[in-house]
Amino acid sequence: MMIESSRESGRKLISGVADYARHFGPWQIHWQPQGVQGLAAPLADHQFDGLLVRDVAVVREFSSVGIPIVAFTYLTEGIDGTVVVDVDDKGIGEAIARNVLSRGFRHFAFCGQKGAPWARKRGACFDDVLKSSGYATDQLWIDLSSLDRKNDAEQLKNACEWLHSLPKPVAIMTANDDAGQWMVQACQSAGLRVPDDCSVIGVDNDPVVCGVCNPPLSSIAIDQYQAGYRAAAALDKLMRGEKPDDLKITAQVGELVIRQSSDIFAVEDVAVSKALRFMQENAHRPVTVDEIAQASGLFRRGLERRFRDQLGQSIQKRSRELRAAHLAKLIVETQMSLEEIAEESGFSQASHLTRFFVSVRGETPSEFRKRSHAQS
Repeated sequence: MMIESSRESGRKLISGVADYARHFGPWQIHWQPQGVQGLAAPLADHQFDGLLVRDVAVVREFSSVGIPIVAFTYLTEGIDGTVVVDVDDKGIGEAIARNVLSRGFRHFAFCGQKGAPWARKRGACFDDVLKSSGYATDQLWIDLSSLDRKNDAEQLKNACEWLHSLPKPVAIMTANDDAGQWMVQACQSAGLRVPDDCSVIGVDNDPVVCGVCNPPLSSIAIDQYQAGYRAAAALDKLMRGEKPDDLKITAQVGELVIRQSSDIFAVEDVAVSKALRFMQENAHRPVTVDEIAQASGLFRRGLERRFRDQLGQSIQKRSRELRAAHLAKLIVETQMSLEEIAEESGFSQASHLTRFFVSVRGETPSEFRKRSHAQS
């Protein structure tokens, strides 16, 4: 198994593989986090029954000698019989685009890793959603693998100039959390405020990277655990001479976790901004549209009209979404029972909470908790 463990995505893949092996093994796993180093001789002697690898060169070399392979890479087109594990990049770009649109942004940008097909796809899907809503996306491509200090300084200088050229406030999607952390630092170097001037969102929801970022980085999770588990199941079938259920396994999009780097509403209308802030601050309890209108300083009908003009949705729909987001945090981040969450959140019964959550999120609180913990 050649999967790195330096990032959350790799650790989740490994965890999924390990659990499958524990459930249906026993397997003897030879793990090399940094690639083929240390496994060259056994590989050459074909001492393995199967391979789980990121390195496309290994895939190309050993796919022709009959060793079953599952590849965690985008670069395996044309290699017959290889099971490929990829990520729902389209879903990632679309989810982030919908989030920043719902927060009232009108200016958007994308920062991606040079030469990375997955980054190009995420950026393109982000841009497609925004184009369909009538907006354009500025793009910046960086090389985070560079070890050249001079190039790094030049790259940061270019990024600062690019950031200053963007209209503000701007919502910036970054291709992954590494790029997100780098972008937050670039904003600070440029003298720009995060999230007030530049709202930044990453991908992978790596708790270490997001946590060391200042301010903490918002990020969308990817269900790499299930992808790893399914990858191991596919390899198991290949090693037993059976045909796997699918030759392509896709890691699905998880929850978009909002932290300080993007926790802002970019709405020019003062009344709508007040209404949004009131809804967010009171998401722990039921509120009426009349209460929201009173907090905004407008009559209900006037606020409804401005709300639709600014955000393209009703006050009630946004209020329900914010309330469901608050419940989702309690469900995932605490050990409270559904009965306790219901009581704390103004529901008379847990069943009422469940019906509300399903109506907004499309799954029960128990299903959401189970799925979210599986991704952790």
